Amino acid sequence: MEDHSDDDGGRPRPASNAAKVRLIGGPQSKELDSAREDEAYHRDQAALARQRTRTLNLELQNAQKLQAEQTAHINALNEELTRRSETLIALQQHEMQLEAQFVQDQAKFQQYEALAEQYQAMIPQMLEAQKLLMQRNQDVERLNQLVAQKQNEANADVAHLNRLLAEKQDEAIQLRALNHLQGRKTQNKPPPRRGTRASLDPVRNSSTRTIQIPLDPIAIPEAPSGKPNPKPKAKLVATPALADLLGTDVPTLDDLIGQLKQLLISSGATVDIEKTTPKKGTRSKSKKTADKKLPKDLKNYIHAILRKTTYVKFGVRQAADFILYNPADGTKVAACETELIDPPRALYQWDFSTGYLDSRWNQKMIEKIVDAVLKDEGEDGDIPRGGVGRDYLEELMQQKLARYQGAWKGFQPRFDADLGRIETNQEANTRGARAFEQHQLATRSNSSKHRKYMDRIQTIIAAIEIKKVEGVAADIATWERLLRMVELLGEQGMSSEKEDELEVDDAKVLVFKVKICIWREPRVVEYLRFVDAQTALFKKHQAGPIPAPRIRTRAVGSSKVPRGLPKSLYNSEWLKNATPAYLNELKVSKEVFELFVAAMNRMAI
Repeated sequence: MEDHSDDDGGRPRPASNAAKVRLIGGPQSKELDSAREDEAYHRDQAALARQRTRTLNLELQNAQKLQAEQTAHINALNEELTRRSETLIALQQHEMQLEAQFVQDQAKFQQYEALAEQYQAMIPQMLEAQKLLMQRNQDVERLNQLVAQKQNEANADVAHLNRLLAEKQDEAIQLRALNHLQGRKTQNKPPPRRGTRASLDPVRNSSTRTIQIPLDPIAIPEAPSGKPNPKPKAKLVATPALADLLGTDVPTLDDLIGQLKQLLISSGATVDIEKTTPKKGTRSKSKKTADKKLPKDLKNYIHAILRKTTYVKFGVRQAADFILYNPADGTKVAACETELIDPPRALYQWDFSTGYLDSRWNQKMIEKIVDAVLKDEGEDGDIPRGGVGRDYLEELMQQKLARYQGAWKGFQPRFDADLGRIETNQEANTRGARAFEQHQLATRSNSSKHRKYMDRIQTIIAAIEIKKVEGVAADIATWERLLRMVELLGEQGMSSEKEDELEVDDAKVLVFKVKICIWREPRVVEYLRFVDAQTALFKKHQAGPIPAPRIRTRAVGSSKVPRGLPKSLYNSEWLKNATPAYLNELKVSKEVFELFVAAMNRMAI
């Protein structure tokens, strides 16, 4: 039996058609109607019950879902409660540790307070002790000054006695020589030529003026062919004469030579530069001949008068003032080249353009300067009396002009390859100032090296001559080998020095801090110490200012490494670390040069 109670919303259904057709009358009809009504009622109640059941099932599902959510929330709350409980326990433990640390710090603080009280009580005693110490230091300083004064007096007395003794010994030597000469017939001979060994003064007290070196030179084997070891080949260097010939300045020519060397090294090519002499009749030949004939004082005077006249005429005080010089106008210079015009007589202005050395404008300027010099000298001046010609003066002015133009050119804007453009005036001035400062430092360094080189050469030569006069010195060969070593090293082989001041006893003392030549054989320093000691011994017996002390430092010199030296004069470790390209550029000489070994028979000397 189908249930259609849900289709009518629970309302009683009407009687079926069969019931409508077949009607039962009488009492049975009432019972049947009542039964039908009961059946309809029960059917409606059953539908309502089913609907209620579905509603309750939905509510039950919602209640279960809500219960699950509440259970998950309760679990999350329990986890959060557990985590916070652990955090609280950790905080409590940390608080206990802090309390313990606080107790310890408080105990230490109390100890420090006790120590501070003790130190506070000791301050008066320490101040008193400090005053006493200062008094003792003052007493010691006064005693040191007194001792130094007495020592100086004693040294002065000893030096005076030594001088007196030397004078007496010299007098005795002269008296013995005079007696010897009077006892024999002397021949009338011309005086010895100046500069020869025979013209040297008698050696006085040479035993106290020379030292003996406990070293012997190692024998140098001859070349396989039996000929002496070959001398180093001539090197291509930037000289003023070569720069003038090429129409450029020395720094630019030096850069070009460096680039040429790098190009040759990279291509594996080699170049031998042969020494050639200028042709007869050239101006360089005449100048060199004149340089050889002229006395040094006269050459210095000529340079000074040319320099002074140039500075006065051009309104400058030194050569460096040409750095910011305003050169002659190019239009006027071009007109002068075509001989359309000549520079005004009263105008003194250089032409610094390309080809300035061959410029007719500059030639006119040089002629005016030479005219002014010769006019000031007159007929009785040192220059005319010295036989100096006009060509020689003009060539000297050409050299000076090259230096002036080089200084000016160093501050002109150039093309910067890194920036890809022409420099600004400020950038050019910055670069030029940096290069000028480096040039000044290099000039002072080269002058110092030149003086050191000449001092050592003169010392070695003097020591050799003295020892040869003595005739009993066993280390003459050692000194001769030292002379050859210093000559090979040259001026560039001398160590650089930096002038500095040190404060000694509240006074400024000038010293020279010697830098290290990392490329040089370390033993060379020890060998040169003998030469410097001999120089100091010579100067000790001479009048004049006391040389400034030299202090060796660990600073490394930045001078260029000399090329073409024998391998024994280079530091072997330094050579190992050098690149093959640099070694090729270094051109180590094949000349065999040996140094020294200990002289066992003179070690005690």
